[in-house]
Amino acid sequence: MDFFVNLFKKHKPDMPSGVYSVYQPIIDVATWDVIGHEALARSEKETPVEMFHKSYKKGTIVSSDFYCMEAAVKALPTFPEGQYLFLNIEPPTLKEAFAAGKEGEMFLKHFRAYSDRIVFELTESVKRSDFEFIKKGVRFIRALGYRLALDDLTEIGAKTLQLASLRPEFLKIDLHLIRGIANNNLNQQIVREMVHLGRMNGSEMIAEGVETREDCDFVRNMGIRYSQGYYFAKPGRNPVSFLQPPKDTQV
Repeated sequence: MDFFVNLFKKHKPDMPSGVYSVYQPIIDVATWDVIGHEALARSEKETPVEMFHKSYKKGTIVSSDFYCMEAAVKALPTFPEGQYLFLNIEPPTLKEAFAAGKEGEMFLKHFRAYSDRIVFELTESVKRSDFEFIKKGVRFIRALGYRLALDDLTEIGAKTLQLASLRPEFLKIDLHLIRGIANNNLNQQIVREMVHLGRMNGSEMIAEGVETREDCDFVRNMGIRYSQGYYFAKPGRNPVSFLQPPKDTQV
C-alpha cells in the first residue's frame, strides 16, 4: 500500500521542513501490554504549538492536519497485530473535510484496510456551535469502520457531556488532572466523575500524563484500565512491541 496520499496537490500545507511523527505507547496498566500508540507531530524547527498556531492563523489548518496524519500512518505496517494508532485531528478538519467527495473521504478509503486499528482523537476544544457538524463527521468516519477518542478531558461540564453523547470508544483524561493525582483530592474527585461517565457511556478510559509509580497505582485502583506517560515511555520515532515493567511493579 502507498502510504502517501498527497491530498493537496495544488495547495501544499504551510508546514516547516523536517516534520515527522513520534509515537507514545498506551499501556494496559494491569498487564503492561502495549495496546496502541498516540502519534504526535514534531518538527526540527518549531514546537508543535508554534506549528499549529501558525496554520490556524494562515487558514491552512486542514491541509496541515492531513500532512501530519499522513506522516503518522507510515508506521502502521510496523505495528504489532492488534495495536491501535491514535491520530489527533483538529475540529475544523473533521468539520470541513470529512464528508462525501472531500479530502477526508479519500483519506479514509485509502487506509480502509487499517480502519479497525485507527482511532481519531478529537480534542475538547470543539465549539458547541459546531457540534452538529462534528456529529456528522464522526458518523462519516464510523461508517467506514474507524474509531473515536475524546481527548484532553478536564472537567465534567455541558460541553463534555455533549461530546460524550457521540459515544467515543475512548475517553482520555488530560495530563493536568493526572499528574500528582495520588496526592490531590480535588483532581481525584473530578476523575472519579469521569470514570463514572465512561462506565455509563461504554467508553474505555485512558489516563494521560502518568509519570510516577504512585500515580500509576492510583489510577489503576480507580478502575482506569489504560494509561500513557513518561512513567511507561517517552515518545519515540519507532513504535514499541512491548515494555518491561520496573522490578518493583507487580502485574
